[in-house]
Amino acid sequence: MPTSTGTPPRQRRATAGAKGGITGAVITTYLARMSSMIAYVALLPLVLGAFGAESYGLYMLTVALGALFQQDLGIGDATTRFIGVAVPSDDVARMRRVASASNVFYFGAAFVLASATAIAFAVTIPNADFSESLQSTAWALAILGVGNVFLLLVFSANRQILAGIGRLRIVNYLLIALASFRVVFTVIVCVLDLGIVAVAVVDVLGILGFGIATYVLRRRCAPRITARVSDFRWDVFRELFRVSSQLMVLGIAGVVIMQVGGILTALLLPIAFTAMYAAGQRIYLLVKEVTGSLAVALLPTASMRHGGAEGAPIGHLYLRGTGLANMLMTLVLVPVVIFMPQIMQVWLGEAGPGAAIVAQILVLSMFANNNHLLAVPILTAQGSLRGFAVLHTIWAVTGTLLALALGNTLGLAGIALGLALPIVVLEPFYIAITLRRLDLSLRDFAIRCLVMPFATVAPLAALLYGASLLGPPLPLVAALIALWAVAALTVYYFFAFDKATRARVRAALPAPFRAGRTLEDSP
Repeated sequence: MPTSTGTPPRQRRATAGAKGGITGAVITTYLARMSSMIAYVALLPLVLGAFGAESYGLYMLTVALGALFQQDLGIGDATTRFIGVAVPSDDVARMRRVASASNVFYFGAAFVLASATAIAFAVTIPNADFSESLQSTAWALAILGVGNVFLLLVFSANRQILAGIGRLRIVNYLLIALASFRVVFTVIVCVLDLGIVAVAVVDVLGILGFGIATYVLRRRCAPRITARVSDFRWDVFRELFRVSSQLMVLGIAGVVIMQVGGILTALLLPIAFTAMYAAGQRIYLLVKEVTGSLAVALLPTASMRHGGAEGAPIGHLYLRGTGLANMLMTLVLVPVVIFMPQIMQVWLGEAGPGAAIVAQILVLSMFANNNHLLAVPILTAQGSLRGFAVLHTIWAVTGTLLALALGNTLGLAGIALGLALPIVVLEPFYIAITLRRLDLSLRDFAIRCLVMPFATVAPLAALLYGASLLGPPLPLVAALIALWAVAALTVYYFFAFDKATRARVRAALPAPFRAGRTLEDSP
């Protein structure tokens, strides 16, 4: 018999793992993904200084090539989506069949894509420009890169199942532990001068430990979802693959966009320039994670809503999430772009100027790119990403061609510019598809996602830029960034936040700062 809230007891039990709402998942996802990014950012100058630009550039080439083949062809998000949709009705048989189909796929993909990675290394490494003395190092890094691809894929189903049942926070805690492992042992490798190959060994051991942990926790947290081969059904696999085919195109195109810059740099320029490009891209990824983390956390929630779980309409999630994401991104993006040369000089020393140009170009493209990122998990939950897949393919192809053409004439800046320009042209099409699919008006999108996040703090950004022209010393730069953050947050609170967001901010404050106030209802 339904409860007074209209939710059957079995459905409430099935969704209990997701209780605590999206907030907990968002916070832990931010912590997990930002810890991974910060680990890369913090370790880059350390490894670069310990082993030199040429060795680090070779390492980054193998990382970029490996990333091209660490592809689940969209099966991962499709697995999370189908399990999330089945959770509200507690359809265990359905979840077992989805988990089994996912497991079978990942085992096959691990062998096929690891072999493809080995072939790619065999073709690329002989054509890269590096010293003869690094030949054995290059092949050792290639072998470890193949192992990394295999281990990441073979354990992947467990991670997606945990996310689908609303246990994303557990996965995030493991990712934080993985980032900590990498930092600690990479520092040890650098201090003991064990060589760049030992850095790659740390990466492989971290992935192995992470994979084993997800397997154990999946069996503990979801014992009913057995993922046995006996539960495999071809019709479920075909259904999973129909949705994943769109995600596959999206994922492959996305990886090409992210990794082709480093690969082209290694092929067009001396290998040391690959380290500079990687450093600039790290800053870009750090800014992009402001929204990327939210997108990861949103997929299980959006899938459960699509499956019948209670909550706000999905279109409301997009508008509210994108507006807040643009505000958070702007808080980081504006000072990062304005003070990029100073940041890179402190971070990388002599390599700073080249990396700064790459970072500025890529980070500025986020003003366009950021507006469709949250639409990806929402449209994934609805099972309709065909338009995005087409646009991503266009971006990958045109970006690669432009990067190749401009890289030959403008060097590092040309490669970054070639990859950034297409999204400026294509973003209006991403937005149009999203608004049509979610039945939203352009006016609401423009006000909540563009005017409120950007126009309200534009005068403050202009003042900060003016102050940067005076050439302030580093301590004053830090003070200006802090002042910018406080002023921008104040403006957002009074002029851009809706009632629900202001209520949550006040609720998070210590009691003396909110005494005598009542929380406003969510709109």
